[in-house]
Amino acid sequence: MIDYETPLEQDIPGIDVNAAVSRQWSTGEAILQQMKAAGQLGAVVIVGLGTNGTLTTSDFDAMMSILSGASRVVFVTVHVDQPYQDANNAVLEAGASGYPNVVIAHWNALANQNPEWLYPDGTHLPIDGPGAQALASLVAAAA
Repeated sequence: MIDYETPLEQDIPGIDVNAAVSRQWSTGEAILQQMKAAGQLGAVVIVGLGTNGTLTTSDFDAMMSILSGASRVVFVTVHVDQPYQDANNAVLEAGASGYPNVVIAHWNALANQNPEWLYPDGTHLPIDGPGAQALASLVAAAA
C-alpha cells in the first residue's frame, strides 16, 4: 500500500493508511485488533495484505472476526511473482462470497493487463506512478 498511499489519500479524503514494507497477514490482524480495541477503525476498512505469504480460509475468517463491525471491507487481490498468488486470491474471492459487506478490488486482473506499470520484479509499483494511480482509483471505487 506504500506504493499507492498518496493517490489513495487523494482519492479517499480522510483515509488513515497504515502500511509497512513486507507486512504479514498476522501482523495486519494484530494491528487491526489494536485499532478496533482503541476505537480507531472506520466504517470502511481496506485490506491490502497477502503478497508476502500464503493465506488460508481460517486467516480470512479470523480477519473478518476482527472486522465484524465494519459496514464495508475491501480486500485487494495480490499480484506477486510467487506460486501462492492464485491460491491467495482464491481465498480472498471465496471468503468475500460469504460476507455481504465484503468486496474485492481486482488488482491482479488490472496488473496483468498493464505489466508496464510494474517494476521488473513484476510486483512493486513506482510510487505515485500510473499503476499506483490506477490501483488507488480501483480501491477507491470499491470503497
